[in-house]
Amino acid sequence: MRREFQVHKILNWLYTSSLRNVLRKCGIINIFKFINNLQTSNLYFEYEKSHPKFFQAQIGSHESSFLIADKKEYARAASVNNDKQIIQFLINKIKPGDCFWDIGASVGFYTAFIAKAVGGNGKVIAFEPEIKSFNRLLQNIENNKLKNVYPYKVALGNAQAKEKLVISGHYSSGAHSLIAQNHNKKSRNVEYEEVEVFRGDDFLLQQNIDLPTVIKIDVEGAEEEVLKGLSNILKDKKCVLVICEVHFSILESSGHGDTPKKIQRFLNDNGFVKQQWLDYSHLAALKDNLRINSV
Repeated sequence: MRREFQVHKILNWLYTSSLRNVLRKCGIINIFKFINNLQTSNLYFEYEKSHPKFFQAQIGSHESSFLIADKKEYARAASVNNDKQIIQFLINKIKPGDCFWDIGASVGFYTAFIAKAVGGNGKVIAFEPEIKSFNRLLQNIENNKLKNVYPYKVALGNAQAKEKLVISGHYSSGAHSLIAQNHNKKSRNVEYEEVEVFRGDDFLLQQNIDLPTVIKIDVEGAEEEVLKGLSNILKDKKCVLVICEVHFSILESSGHGDTPKKIQRFLNDNGFVKQQWLDYSHLAALKDNLRINSV
């Protein structure tokens, strides 16, 4: 246990230190991008052989099916295999009857598996602001016959407003961002969609929805704003686990390189004192009454 603690301590320092930015600037990160591009090309080739209409994926005892329209959506659906560790971690922690908030649900990869894990007495509240992604989310909910999912076409943040969402690539990419707009505003080719943004605390009261036991956040650089808008929810003893994907490159390029450490401090100040990086971008934060176990 002592050795494991030291490993996590080293990884925590590495993920949030300036060394990470140095490695990115030196081009080390490009090696991983190159490998990822090779994998994507292989998936494109795989799709062209049979043009499947569905992609079946299994994590633990739960199986989900996702609709496929083209090679890009096939590659994106297949990438759920890269998230197996994170989804399995959530499944291990979630209990039947829990309420799960999927903030940045995209087309529903996490939504589908967790909806089955919380069972008929549980709920998944799925937030996805981009219109095409949201429509596909609805279709995947229907395709998997999920009766316990409640989707909302809104973004969460730290103020109620209408903001411009930068549309990035394919609707299934999950890379649409509110933060990226400032970084890309000089580009003439940027596609925007105006979306409604709410504070999670306020939306909970306005819509009279269930307070989450577990929260997953994947919002392409807007993580800190989302968390601040959840201040009251996070303080509630019912909310015990947050999984937050921290988008280091977006934050650095938009002048918010110190945000990952601020996120950790904010979660710690709200009672999420047990923190562990599950990989190079996913931070798991739990309250004192839960223990983080390796997946």
